Amino acid sequence: MRVWVFLLIMLWHWTGGDNFALAQRGTVRARIMNGYAGLIFDQVGTPIVSGNQQSYSIAIHDSRTLVLEIAAPARTPLMIQIQPVTEVWNYSALPPTSIPFVWEAAFCNEGINDERMARRQAIPLNTNQNIFQFEMGDYQNIPGNPEPVENQIKAFLYMCGRLGPVGQVTPGYFANSMNIEVWY
Repeated sequence: MRVWVFLLIMLWHWTGGDNFALAQRGTVRARIMNGYAGLIFDQVGTPIVSGNQQSYSIAIHDSRTLVLEIAAPARTPLMIQIQPVTEVWNYSALPPTSIPFVWEAAFCNEGINDERMARRQAIPLNTNQNIFQFEMGDYQNIPGNPEPVENQIKAFLYMCGRLGPVGQVTPGYFANSMNIEVWY
């Protein structure tokens, strides 16, 4: 029996408390890149099967990793808070069933404005904490690194994770949302 899993990650604008995929205040802008709506574990060819006790992963170098782009002037101090979830739920099942979820993340603030180049230098974040303090780097004048736009350097937060082990659950659509707050 196949299980569909989608983990929605919302960017929370710190001044309004509403869910946004784009948040901007002053000189700092944050947006989810590449049109992602979340981490989608269920893929053609790799079905998630109820009761198989397997775990499924999306790693930082996976194309399904959710990428949050943060743009700000160089040397801007940032705070990032991740309000994690520990499971995804199928609320259409009676009773509702869940699958464990472990979030993982990595961050690159090295002044590299290209998401693919920055991914290779991203540093994993400690999942035992949920508040992180960073400073935007200086622009790195290296081949392939796009010039800053409006004096905005980019930093990237990569969200990924591990789902499972998948126990006896009712097949269906499993989801949950995480809030990510970015402020300075």
